[in-house]
Amino acid sequence: MAEARKEKEARARALRPLSRLFPYTLRYRGLVAGAGIFLTLAAVTTLALPLAVRRMIDYGFNDADAALIANYFSMLIVLAAVLALASAARYFFVVTLGERVVSDLRRDVFSHVTSLSPAFFDKVQSGEIVSRLTADTTQIKSAVGATASVALRNVILGLGALAMMVVTSPKLSGLVIAAIPIVVLPLVAFGRSVRRRSRFAQDTLADATAYASEQIGAVRTLQAFTNRTLVTGRFASAVETAFAAARASILARSFLTFFAIFTVFTSVVAVLWFGSRDVLSGTMSPGTLSQFVLYAVFAAGALGALSEVWGELSQAAGAAERLTELLDEEPVVRAPADPLPLPSPGRGAIEFREVSFAYPLRPGQSALQKLSLTIEPGETIAIVGPSGAGKSTIFSLLMRFYDPDAGAILVDGVNARDADPDVVRARMAIVPQDTTIFAASAADNIGFGRPG
Repeated sequence: MAEARKEKEARARALRPLSRLFPYTLRYRGLVAGAGIFLTLAAVTTLALPLAVRRMIDYGFNDADAALIANYFSMLIVLAAVLALASAARYFFVVTLGERVVSDLRRDVFSHVTSLSPAFFDKVQSGEIVSRLTADTTQIKSAVGATASVALRNVILGLGALAMMVVTSPKLSGLVIAAIPIVVLPLVAFGRSVRRRSRFAQDTLADATAYASEQIGAVRTLQAFTNRTLVTGRFASAVETAFAAARASILARSFLTFFAIFTVFTSVVAVLWFGSRDVLSGTMSPGTLSQFVLYAVFAAGALGALSEVWGELSQAAGAAERLTELLDEEPVVRAPADPLPLPSPGRGAIEFREVSFAYPLRPGQSALQKLSLTIEPGETIAIVGPSGAGKSTIFSLLMRFYDPDAGAILVDGVNARDADPDVVRARMAIVPQDTTIFAASAADNIGFGRPG
């Protein structure tokens, strides 16, 4: 158990779960390309601003040429227009991509969940699954859309600003680059803590949602036993636990942001101090120092923004991990590689041969033991017995919701294990004891087993 826990914690330290989203994004290469083009254009436009500022300070003010200064300001307006257009287009592409990816993810997760065996739902609350389909996918939508876009923009802007700093002043750049590990390494460490706390916060919220879903689904029983005070108290306690977990995650992210911004801008102030001495000694022009400072501010701002983005990506990684757990879940009952066909037309012959079965959650407690039963075509059979005798279990095995631990069940002479479960179930018509009414029209409910 300890080794398994350590392995799980090791996985939790990375953003690896987000890699499962790559196949979804690659389906829409046009949106990805559009986002990348306008993302790069916005970053390049931003990086061009300090060049204009430097020339304006070094040449415009010295020459006192009003026309030259006017030209530089006109160019700044053009750059602002390009930046605004690129930012708007980037927002459109990345947010559209996020919505599209999450729609596909929700569809695939729901489709996969409906294919899982009933044994899975015996141990997992439906409310928790719904929470993963809603809250977790919303978190991922933010990551794939705006958060990923901001992260990429700041990576490009930060690297571009660092490169331009080296071009502008190699000496001052060395001071900045030497300070980067002091900033980045703690960010990674804090990010792991945020990731762990975010996953716990999402788990506790899912537990509260699952509990609420279960109680609302049984509201008649709840009210009949006048137990509302107990139920609301338990839900309030679950919500408080979720709030405490979320607050711990927020506190970690807040400290992460404080540390990043303080250390980054402190390094900028130190560089500015060294640069001012070079200006006073005449080894650097005021415009060059202004250009370098602007690039340093861009790089610092990018690193500071990445600290916040890292926290959001860590939360999204926790959500992605919870969803991939569902996608990785395999149905216990599945079709064999080469399923045997059932005779057509169907005859309606059923045979149980020495069937024994115990539910997975109650191993060792046999629900059926060496049951043998033969039903001929056209024969009407009533199975009678006290509660817990195994009547419902017989039908669950017949529908192949579970497979017997021993023995065989034959449908029209074919072992149900050797047939496709969907084909076996399609041969059956069932009127359940507890009728489910879906939130649809009467016609849709009546024709649910056979649409149209």
